[in-house]
Amino acid sequence: MGSERLTVQADGLLEVLRVYRRTGMLYSRSSTEKTSSLESVLAEGGYTYFGRAFERLLKSKGLNQSSFAEECARRGFEIGRPGKRRAIGQRSVSDWMHGKTACPKELPVYADAIIGFTEEEWAEFGVAYAYGQTVSENDFEDILQFRKFYSSRLSEEKSSEDSSSKA
Repeated sequence: MGSERLTVQADGLLEVLRVYRRTGMLYSRSSTEKTSSLESVLAEGGYTYFGRAFERLLKSKGLNQSSFAEECARRGFEIGRPGKRRAIGQRSVSDWMHGKTACPKELPVYADAIIGFTEEEWAEFGVAYAYGQTVSENDFEDILQFRKFYSSRLSEEKSSEDSSSKA
């Protein structure tokens, strides 16, 4: 990634995604054949966009779902409502990554404490946590395509309204 810094501003989400795609951090289903077998398995494993991003960050630090859950338990990290707090198990982590349950609000703090995110990793995790928990990676990319399509449709409608009002 070199010296490129990732910053998320009001219109920065699209640029962050472009940087991710350019550097190989965001994969489309058609590009998974060109990647390692692990990423091919993940593409077929039903992970959400968040799940793929989180798995990549865990692997980069030599962790997996189980070791992340074990480290949470070792540090005394718990999730749940007051009076119903519980330890984080591997099944919970798997459910978050597959989009079966929502990630707890504490997860960004716990993940940063365990993984020690760089600024770039924090930006990647933040985008995935905020936007990708219930969206598959392909659907996430389709949303970007829909935005382009919708923007062009609005431009066309505005042009036709302007030309009809002049007539």
